[in-house]
Formats: sequence, structure tokens, C-alpha cells
Amino acid sequence: MAAAGVKVTGLKELALLMQQLPEKIERNVMRGALRAGAKVLEEEALRRVPVDSGDLKKSLKVSTRNKQGTVTARLITNVFYARWVEYGTGAHWISVNPEDAPKRLTRGGVKAVSVATLNDKAKSGSLKIGENFAGASTAHPGAKPQPFMRPALDAKSGEAIVAAAEYMKKRLASKHGLDTSDVSIREEEGDE
Repeated sequence: MAAAGVKVTGLKELALLMQQLPEKIERNVMRGALRAGAKVLEEEALRRVPVDSGDLKKSLKVSTRNKQGTVTARLITNVFYARWVEYGTGAHWISVNPEDAPKRLTRGGVKAVSVATLNDKAKSGSLKIGENFAGASTAHPGAKPQPFMRPALDAKSGEAIVAAAEYMKKRLASKHGLDTSDVSIREEEGDE
């Protein structure tokens, strides 16, 4: 099976050029290069992410950091259910925390609201699946995986590497005055 491969010629020269730079500048160039590559993956993940409320799609962003001399880039989200969308879930029980369940004040004190009352009056705090209230707990059948991050990486990893290398080449030439004309970067089809 033919798979996309990346062939980079002039990589040794690019590495030598990077070594000529002070360490701090080298890390800044790498940080920008990794961000450029991660942006390619972000665009593809945004294209593939399933949209319900749109919160997951809006939350995807590229983050870079330099920790103890190691520069990393990540595509992150702060939406807690992102992993459940990507990997799915198995069947499981879900329930309302008793402190969060709706209550009503009676002459006898505070009492829990019955499922019948919830269904009749559609009060908040009951589990709702679709348009039906399920009560204080219910068996959830699970959710099928809807992967978007892994397929984005599979589809665009070569393009991301090329984007990172092109960023490095351009930045070294424009901001640092280094000759990168002998560095050639391209993506090729190949066997893995």
C-alpha cells in the first residue's frame, strides 16, 4: 500500500545552520516551526471534528512551550468530553449527584422531587436523554467513537513536517541572514 512519505533534502545543511545560532534563537526558531506544523494539523482537525454545540471545535488550539530546553507543540482543547468524542465510551451508568438533584420544600422539610414531577414539569437536575427525562440514574448505551485528531494526524503529518521545515528555512534566511538556498523540502508518495 502506498502511503505518504516525506523526503527532505538538505536537512544536514539545515541542522548545521541551526547550530550556528545561539541556543535561545534556535529554540525560538524551533518553536515557530513546530507551531507552523501544528497549525496544519489544527486545520485538518477543525475540518474533521463533529459539531453538536460547537464548543469542541471552538476550543481546539495550538500550544507551544519550551521546558528545560525541549520545545514542544500540542493541539489542545479544554473541553472535558473531547476524549469521549475521539475514542467513544462503553455502556455505563450515569446519575445525578444527590446534592445537585432538584428539591422542593414541603411542610415535612426538604424532599427530593419525584421522576414523575420532573417529567411533568421538566425541571432541571434530572438526566435528560433526547427529549425524555430519565430520572436520577440510567443505563447509558455508550457512544461510538468519532475520531478527528488521529485521522488529522494520519492525513496531514507529511504536510505538517514540510510546513515546519519551510518555516525554519524561511526564518533562517529572512531574520538571520543565513543562506538556505541548498535546502529543498518536498513531500513525496512512498512505501512505509
